[in-house]
Amino acid sequence: MNSNKDIVDFLIKVEEISKVGLKFSKDPYARDNYQELQNLAKEFINDKMGVEMEKENFFQRDIYPTPNVSVRTICFSPDRKKILLVKEKLDGKWSIPGGWSELTLTPSQSALKELREEAGCEGKLIRLVGIFDRYRSKHLKGVPEYIVVFEGEITKVVSEPCFEIIETKWFDIDDLPEWSIKNNKEQMEKIISVALNGETSFD
Repeated sequence: MNSNKDIVDFLIKVEEISKVGLKFSKDPYARDNYQELQNLAKEFINDKMGVEMEKENFFQRDIYPTPNVSVRTICFSPDRKKILLVKEKLDGKWSIPGGWSELTLTPSQSALKELREEAGCEGKLIRLVGIFDRYRSKHLKGVPEYIVVFEGEITKVVSEPCFEIIETKWFDIDDLPEWSIKNNKEQMEKIISVALNGETSFD
């Protein structure tokens, strides 16, 4: 690290991990540790770095309501007849690799990180496919979310998928499996069509 910004970015990441732990952990000892880690990160940034985190809304969400942002990466086979999908542990069904965009990372960096974690693959991004409103469909309900979709290319397989994913698999474009409940079938098919045809979409 060579600047105050590097240190602040690092501590924001620590705080982000702590918030995720507090949200999902059921173990009281783990929750105590996550809470302490969150408090230490916040205190250090406020007191030592002179950054008013409450003012900047990094540590609270009582701000003007705005959609969350997620990222996904579509990867086609060289002949563009197959697509790489991941099987969700949530329901045993399928998704395009992706997840939430993370603090301190650009959208493209978040997309490559999610591709590595969910599909176990290193890759490179080729282009922006589009930005889609996940909850425009009435079939899904939840916190408003914009999906930033990239087209990517797999460079190598480096690991097994993360704990949220059962397996990865290539599927024929004309014979896709059942989509996870996290997705809307029509929207996923539109995203694939736009990417396959080299188009860009925004809605």
